[in-house]
Amino acid sequence: MAGNSTTPKPDFWYWVRAALAFRPVDNHPLHGGDLPPIYRVNDYQAMARQADSWRAKRAHLVILLLATATAVLAEQLGSRGQAAFAAALYGLTFVIGLRVLHGRPDAAGHIHRVAAETIKSMAWLYMVHGGPFHSRVADPEALFNERLEGALRHLRTRGWQDSRSTHTALDGDQITPAMHAVRAKPFQARRDLYLRDRLLEQAQWYRMASTRAYKASLRWSAATTSLTLLGLLTTVLQAAGLFGDWCLTGLLSTAVAAAVAWQESRRFRPLASAYLLIEQELETLRIAMATTVTEESWAEAVAEAERLMSPPYAGLLMQVGTWASAEP
Repeated sequence: MAGNSTTPKPDFWYWVRAALAFRPVDNHPLHGGDLPPIYRVNDYQAMARQADSWRAKRAHLVILLLATATAVLAEQLGSRGQAAFAAALYGLTFVIGLRVLHGRPDAAGHIHRVAAETIKSMAWLYMVHGGPFHSRVADPEALFNERLEGALRHLRTRGWQDSRSTHTALDGDQITPAMHAVRAKPFQARRDLYLRDRLLEQAQWYRMASTRAYKASLRWSAATTSLTLLGLLTTVLQAAGLFGDWCLTGLLSTAVAAAVAWQESRRFRPLASAYLLIEQELETLRIAMATTVTEESWAEAVAEAERLMSPPYAGLLMQVGTWASAEP
């Protein structure tokens, strides 16, 4: 009877499919679409508000420089038209300054960024059994919703506007199918995914961000130094009578002040040092979590990793860096 069986003989691809079914190979990296919908909305709003803030500040400083240059030119040429144009530019500078002061797009962008990173961190804690969402929790979904609502209530007291009040589509479940799927994976799969898609990705981001901030700091420091030396040179030449009636001291002083103000608003040096330190701490922790951290201590290690990536921790390191650089 066995010899008359019509069952096909297993071939090579049969065994490949069987092996894949037995131990799935999941190389699909998690992305923003796999995280809670409310995270995606706040991430977009944070980027939009922060971009608006930088554009407004840049326009404020550039128009101030144009106004000063126009005023200097009007004074030397005795042109009433150019003087009126300079006055209009100063008025525009004043209006933009009021908008930046009262609109506070930087504060709105910051609170949306804090909200987005808080939600993202909580989603990762839930997915990989980290922190309070460890494997022994009886109802992790209920705990996630409770913790999420508690965090959002705290943010509302700090001026955050709940996106669900204007986006009714966000009222549904914030735990996505991808989050359910990751939480259902065995420990080793969850560990590898977290080390790859969270810690490694964030360490690389902090490294690149630190490098960009450091290079920007060098460029703006060089620009400020060059403008200061140029101001010194023109002042000496004017004192020697080599510049005639032209006085560029005010224009160059305004340019130096604008460059310093831009550096202070962007905080390049504190960002560079803070991000570099976070990247080094994440790399150290990632190696430990890949080699020595067991499943029993996994939840605490994930909670520590998420603390290192939180906005309050980065803000604390930036303050320490600012204080250290201000010391004699």
